Amino acid sequence: MKKFTIQTVFLLIVIVIGLYIFNAGTTGNIDLPFLPQTPKIANLQINNIVLKVEVADTPPKRSKGLGGRTSLAQDLGMLFVFERPDKYPFWMKGLNFPLDFIWIKDDKVVDILANVSPPSPNQKDSQLPIYSAKVEVDKVLELNGGMAQKLNIQVGDSVKLQF
Repeated sequence: MKKFTIQTVFLLIVIVIGLYIFNAGTTGNIDLPFLPQTPKIANLQINNIVLKVEVADTPPKRSKGLGGRTSLAQDLGMLFVFERPDKYPFWMKGLNFPLDFIWIKDDKVVDILANVSPPSPNQKDSQLPIYSAKVEVDKVLELNGGMAQKLNIQVGDSVKLQF
């Protein structure tokens, strides 16, 4: 009987710990890779244009980026947020559609790389081009190819992130 009681108490402790971890993971307090993650969405204002952006602000989110997706909604982008300015390298691994890269530093557009084509289906990772801004940046916005021109986004435009 004593063995059964100890096992029951141990099982209850494991269940409580598991529920705590699961709850923390679903509320965003803990980043557990085996749990589905709800994307963090914010508004990004460039001059008078307001875009909805999925925020990639952790190493796993930045690493995955838009890779593996077949498309990106026209009214959505992905914003990569970094802790400090640097010349962060980007590649198009796993992408199936062209992108515009909008390089941002201190809430100003500092560079634009438009209509970057996705890799060919049989292209090896070692053959993928690496893209980075001409100057250090603390944010990178990825939009569907051609959107920077369509929205008239220019170097020098002001940027404001609103959560």
